Amino acid sequence: MVVLRIIDGDTIEVRGDGRLLDENEPTRVRLLAIDAPEQGSCFAEEATARISALLPPGSRVRVERDVELTDRYDRHLLYLWSEDGTFVNESLARSGHAEAVLYPPNDKYWPRISRAEDTARTTGAGLWSACPPTTPSTTSTPSPPTSTTLPASDDTTGADLPNGPPAGVPDVDCRDLDGPVRVGPDDPHRLDADGDGIGCDGN
Repeated sequence: MVVLRIIDGDTIEVRGDGRLLDENEPTRVRLLAIDAPEQGSCFAEEATARISALLPPGSRVRVERDVELTDRYDRHLLYLWSEDGTFVNESLARSGHAEAVLYPPNDKYWPRISRAEDTARTTGAGLWSACPPTTPSTTSTPSPPTSTTLPASDDTTGADLPNGPPAGVPDVDCRDLDGPVRVGPDDPHRLDADGDGIGCDGN
């Protein structure tokens, strides 16, 4: 299979070989068991640059599926190896360009990828030292908006927006959605880069 383009730090587009993936139509592939920062978030540019270096457009890539081949957004969920044999999913977690995230039942390489993230956390690699913690603050700063009460943001209050996708589904990026969505304080897919309670609103 051939890499056609890099979409972001954990999503690429490939041309298949006619077996697992169609050879006539470009196929969007979401790398399994990792989650790179959403565009506009801390370390997103670095994550995209890193996967571009591992899988430059025009290079060949070996892929492997797990239990579920596609998600609700018609992305193919795969493990990828570069031309030189690098296990890309694991490499991105080990270098701190992505977090390890388990989405059952696709867990074939979970122990390996989660150990790679442990190494990155321990050494402070990549986003683990470059980005502030995403856990809620315990100081007396104002509470983040909830998914039902949102502040006005220019022409969009969020009142008429759909709720964002819940946690527990394969990670979603703004490119997978039709437009802005309301997100809760946890923002499990990190869609709200500016913290205004509205994800994918051009932030």
